[in-house]
Amino acid sequence: MRLSARQKGIFEKLEKIIKAGDPVPTVAALGKMFGISQQAMSKNLKVLEEAKLIRRDPRRHRSIELIKPPPQAVIINLLGRIKAGLPLEAVETPQTIEVPATLIPKGESYALEVSGNSMIDDGIFDGDIVIIQRQSVAYEGQTVVAVVNGEATLKRYYHEGHRIRLQPANDELEAIVVTPDDEFEIRGVVFALYRRFNHPMSFPVA
Repeated sequence: MRLSARQKGIFEKLEKIIKAGDPVPTVAALGKMFGISQQAMSKNLKVLEEAKLIRRDPRRHRSIELIKPPPQAVIINLLGRIKAGLPLEAVETPQTIEVPATLIPKGESYALEVSGNSMIDDGIFDGDIVIIQRQSVAYEGQTVVAVVNGEATLKRYYHEGHRIRLQPANDELEAIVVTPDDEFEIRGVVFALYRRFNHPMSFPVA
């Protein structure tokens, strides 16, 4: 919603008053500050409410509260590069990356840079950033960060009786089959994909 210059000024004034801990003015008093009537101020405050910038209780005279907007971006750990091809030794060298808040799942999460082309049919390409929801279980067909015998890989997960199949999304590559004799761990499920153009990462690939 587009605010007028006056509405922006009213919000900034309210923000300054509330952050300073001063008493919240009445609608009439706020109108006097801006040289407008109480009715006109009420209309402007209504616009700020509709824009979800403030909240008011109609039963109280001094009930204006600021609504904290959701973060536009979130900083999460970037734990290194994972091979979307042959397994790569697990790398966890914490750095950070800023990604849109809408890409972050509830609970614990982290990011990895993708190396390789085994997931290209799912739209995951070399250099992409995958946002991972950290968990130790997965449903059939979900794309997971799996560690097999100490090596990490990004694949679709399928549990088939006594074995696990880690399936690439590339018909030219073969699946990784995990047997009971192998050490196996799921370290998360892909929640979102974040692609940054012309911004190469600097993690070494083993």
